[in-house]
Amino acid sequence: PKYDNKLVHFGFCLGIYTNDFKINPIEDLTTVPGYYDFYTKSEAGYKIGIIINFRLAEHWDFRYIPSFATSQRNIYFEHDHPITGESLLTKREIQSSYIESPFELKFKSDRIDNYRWYLLGGVKHSLDLASKKNVEDDNIFKIENNDLAIEFGLGLDFYFEFFKFSPQIKTSFGVRNLLVQDGTYFVEGIDGIYTRSFLINFTFE
Repeated sequence: PKYDNKLVHFGFCLGIYTNDFKINPIEDLTTVPGYYDFYTKSEAGYKIGIIINFRLAEHWDFRYIPSFATSQRNIYFEHDHPITGESLLTKREIQSSYIESPFELKFKSDRIDNYRWYLLGGVKHSLDLASKKNVEDDNIFKIENNDLAIEFGLGLDFYFEFFKFSPQIKTSFGVRNLLVQDGTYFVEGIDGIYTRSFLINFTFE
């Protein structure tokens, strides 16, 4: 009954992670010959992390959750072949392995029996260990290896005899433009790339 009164407690989390891009085109794509459109598709990855929770007040906690996450995003470009003029669809795969450092504020409702609702909000820094930012290859679509995002979430704490279990959903919005201007053809039609992610998470404390 007094578990949440502890000044500091620990836990871990496991989650299913979908990481995608929001890509902003340049103002006029017709200025790039043979360049028509692009779209993205993401594949599900996973995320694991350690929870460090600091109690601030009756309904407020501060949380630091160092994590590891993987994701793959595919960008498809619709364009013409530079010589034959044939319509093509070119795929570029971007695989990432992130070390993430989220800092969150947790606002908790009153506890009713053995559960309570909560809201999350905070910022997250991500470092991509699989980044190919500096690789000299025109067939690789490059993005920056450091990202910063704003996070929001909702969850429900369930109190059991020996631990607290919580399913939660979280979404994050990248605020840093990740586009690497390397002079390649596909980059010419893009003004900015920002991350968008969705997480279904399960925590144990």
